[in-house]
Amino acid sequence: MRWLKSLVIVLAALIALALGLLGYGFLKKSADPGWRLFGSTTMTPPAVSDLAPAGKPIQSTPPATPARTWGEINLGLGAECKVDGVQTEGDRLYLTIGPAGMPGGTCHRVVVIDTTRGRVLGTVRPSQ
Repeated sequence: MRWLKSLVIVLAALIALALGLLGYGFLKKSADPGWRLFGSTTMTPPAVSDLAPAGKPIQSTPPATPARTWGEINLGLGAECKVDGVQTEGDRLYLTIGPAGMPGGTCHRVVVIDTTRGRVLGTVRPSQ
């Protein structure tokens, strides 16, 4: 009977530990969506100096660790569209797309890219 009480106490302690770790993981993930329990989360976004709009300098700092390459992303922009602006926040890259020539058309949108994985997360289009 004594071993049964010990087993119940040990299992209750393991359940409490698991719930504590789960809560800790939820808190860390809500503060930093790219956080992982096992693995590195300090990835620096790739250099975007060649995408800067004319007249607006990009302030960049040398990366602490080399960023892993993720190849090429095709945004599927037409000839009438161009990148108007680039802005970063954390591990997200925001590309503002506008018309290359005359105003109007279907070019106005914002493309959100995950810089750690190199994939397009979504596109925001204004209603017309």
